[in-house]
Amino acid sequence: MGTRQQFCLKRCLNKLYLYILQHGEAVPKEIQPDRPLSEQGIRDIRILALHMQNMGVQLGKIFHSGKLRAEQSARLIAETISPEIQPVQTEGLNPNDDPMVIVEDIDQMDANILIVSHMPFVSRLCSTLLTGTIDAEFASMPGTLFCLEKADNKWRLAYMLRPDFL
Repeated sequence: MGTRQQFCLKRCLNKLYLYILQHGEAVPKEIQPDRPLSEQGIRDIRILALHMQNMGVQLGKIFHSGKLRAEQSARLIAETISPEIQPVQTEGLNPNDDPMVIVEDIDQMDANILIVSHMPFVSRLCSTLLTGTIDAEFASMPGTLFCLEKADNKWRLAYMLRPDFL
């Protein structure tokens, strides 16, 4: 195991991490109404998953909205990082859902979690956890991952990865 992975694993043992992922790029609705991931979206999520694996990311649970593009993104991450985990469709993760509905559950988490959802929900959830309101905007593009860490009972942004960074 490399030094970078050892560092991440040591940090991961002391803190909880919440990974919030905007699903990968999807096929336009006009072409396929159920909007599966595009070829580019699949490539982006696979590259992200490999990057997360190389960083030593460990997940305890994976949740997605149930929309095909989010489910596919969640499964691609699970296959690479945590093949033993089955991603779970979860209510309250759709694009216009209120993030406050799941904040209490998130605050009670006892393992690292990945949530795969959509804009504007991703931005609103990050804003709610980091600022206490849904008003702050967290701009992203499909396939963007936000990593929030919980320390001293507070959330802070640890890092953000976009497909064009990788």
